[in-house]
Amino acid sequence: MSQSDIVHVAVVPPKSLDADVAKMVASLVNKEIFDTRLLLAGEIPRIIAHDTDIDRANSVARNIRDAGLVAFVCGDSELRNHSAGFVAHTVKPGEGEVLFRDKMGRESKVETGDIFLILKGRMRSRTREEISTTKIKINVPATVLMGGFPIMRRVTKKTSREALQLDDFVKIYDRRSPHPRIEMSQNHIDYAFLGPRLTSSVPANFPIVVAKLREWFPQAIFDERLTKPFKTDLPTASPREALEITCKLIYLCHLAMDRR
Repeated sequence: MSQSDIVHVAVVPPKSLDADVAKMVASLVNKEIFDTRLLLAGEIPRIIAHDTDIDRANSVARNIRDAGLVAFVCGDSELRNHSAGFVAHTVKPGEGEVLFRDKMGRESKVETGDIFLILKGRMRSRTREEISTTKIKINVPATVLMGGFPIMRRVTKKTSREALQLDDFVKIYDRRSPHPRIEMSQNHIDYAFLGPRLTSSVPANFPIVVAKLREWFPQAIFDERLTKPFKTDLPTASPREALEITCKLIYLCHLAMDRR
């Protein structure tokens, strides 16, 4: 985190919010109580304040923690710096370790006790889909030339519509870095390693893979809140950037809770 970096104060929304706590947090971040309550609602860690001075940001976060909430600070550049993990195509469990392979045959071994967080989510993206519709219509000029005998012609009309694409994913983290160590995407996995549990349906196979990961890494925290729609409190250039920022906030949230 550089000296000139914008520093964000993030808070984990509590299940219930005491009126006095809401009032105190509102005064700390210089916001109206109503707006503060909105920021402290939901399941995703929320960014409620920004500063260019890390000491002031840490002071705000510390006071919020003293009120019983989970709060932490993070630099803007840290949140926006995304480093992709090892993208696994297939998996092979072993004794005390799991071997991941990518499409190029490269390998990454992970010890079963090394993993801190398994984060499951869903990427939602919208694409333009072109649709061609063909209809049979009467060709009026040709029909007149033929003395009234109906001449038909094919008319193709092209339209476009917005299509929603869903891609479930899982990111696997250790404690050493907020960047994922392993990434797996529902539509980019060779499911043959599932053996007799393999089905013909990708949406049915992926939950089996996630269940296997939880079995292989029993000490890891499992978080699936990103399977629901979410929003980010920062301006982003794309849904992908918004997703990566939110993944990092959730990782930092679990790290802060683990250190309490």
